[in-house]
Order: sequence, then structure tokens, then C-alpha cells
Amino acid sequence: MKEYKIIVADIDRTLRDRDTEFPAINAEAFRELHKRGVLLGLASGRPLWQKLKEHAKEWGLDFEFDFIIGLNGGEIYDAKTDETIRLHPLQPDTIKEIILGMEPSRCNPFIYREGYMLSGWDDDLIRQSAARNQNESRTVRDISEFWQEPVGKIMYRTHTVEEMETVAEPLAHTLDNDVFFSFKTRADLIEFQDRRNNKGAGVEAFCQRYGYTQADVMAFGDAENDLEMMKAAGYSVCLCNGMPENKAIADAVTEYPAAEGGFGHWIFDHYLKD
Repeated sequence: MKEYKIIVADIDRTLRDRDTEFPAINAEAFRELHKRGVLLGLASGRPLWQKLKEHAKEWGLDFEFDFIIGLNGGEIYDAKTDETIRLHPLQPDTIKEIILGMEPSRCNPFIYREGYMLSGWDDDLIRQSAARNQNESRTVRDISEFWQEPVGKIMYRTHTVEEMETVAEPLAHTLDNDVFFSFKTRADLIEFQDRRNNKGAGVEAFCQRYGYTQADVMAFGDAENDLEMMKAAGYSVCLCNGMPENKAIADAVTEYPAAEGGFGHWIFDHYLKD
């Protein structure tokens, strides 16, 4: 296998499972890749303010990730310059169109504002999400608060997969247009964002800064918001716990799931084995 100059990975359900500790073998893989001069990146649907920059220290690494993509490509943090680039947020008129268009689904919308989550109403799904990410949750007093200022994306989480498949997802896809689109990041979570933003575009923006191409990139992912990044990369790997769509376009699939260090095992067994 050729050597890749950049390796980028999704976080949740790719590098870790939310309900388990970060696998030690993943940290070992990152250390070995860093030692060999590979540029390392994270790509998340979550915003940078949700402590994405702190993951390196949290996972026991003694170096920073070279870049971090947040909000599915809406934010790009460059560690070398300590600079954050923000791209194509949804504008108030578009936010209003989506929120009102999704009202018949009776699903609770939520968005990220700097430092907190803002939802339509308080429920167990919102409380669980806030607890997982250790951030504050607030509710709107009037629905118009959602479109008072631009946001990176809008999200809807359902209580069951069936609720997503029969109510939220069909309605969401009727709203897709030239400006924004919807996609699932979990079987029970659907998101809306600007069509120009995706993790692949975020990686490309970083590559262009330093004279690399997407052919220099190896990408790891598991969900729909990783598809563009995986398609554009020179080589892509899907976690075995990933969605069928991702497995179908990947160059390889891991033998172990995220919770068992699928990333690290694959790096050592297939990429660094020589």
C-alpha cells in the first residue's frame, strides 16, 4: 500500500463508541503515525467548542492534531496557525424554511449556538444529548429564536428508528433543494446543512493550504456525513459498525468495531504492518 501524507478520521462510532472508553490501540496508532510524520486530522459533526481540541490530551497524546473539522465541514481548525475558518452557515431565511417545513414531523429541532444547545422544547433526548457532550441546553421561548442568526446546521433526533424512517426522514427529503440538504448521521438522527459544506470539502480546504491533494489522504468514517470525505480520499476505510452506504464505497472495512479499536487494529494490521 502506498504511503499517505494525511490521515483523517471521524470521531463518534469511528474512533470511539460513546458508551466505552477511548481504545488504547487507537492512541498507539496515532502516536506511531505522528512519529512517521503523517499529518493527523479529526472530522466531526459536532462544533469545535464542544472540546474537540481537547481530545488529543484526553486520549493521552502528547501532540495536537494537525487539523480538526467541525460541523461537518462548516469549521476548520488549523493547529499550525491556530486559526479557525468558518464556512457557509445556514442563513435565517433558510433556517425558518427548514424549521417550519419540518413542523408536521412533530420532532424536536435543535441547533448549536456558541457554548450551548438550543431546542424547541425540553425532552429526554435533548437532556441525554446535552449530558453526553457535557454542554448546556436551553429551549426557545418563541420559535423565531431559531432564525435570529446564522447557524452551522439543524438537527432532529427521534425516539425510534421507525419514527425516523416513517415520519422525519421522508419529510426532510421533500425539503432538500439547491441551498441545503438532509442526511442521517445515526439511524435516529437527521441533520440539515448548506450543500457546500461536507467533511470532504473541509479536508480539501486543508490540503489546498499546504499543497496536498485528496489523493494524499486516507479517511476513516462510518456514517452518511462521512461519505463525501471517504469518496474524495485517496483511500477510505469504513468501520465494521458503519452504515451500508459507507461500506459500499469504502476501499476497506475494519475487522473490529469502533468500541474495540477498529481504527487502531486496521492501522497496525494493514497499513503499518511492514
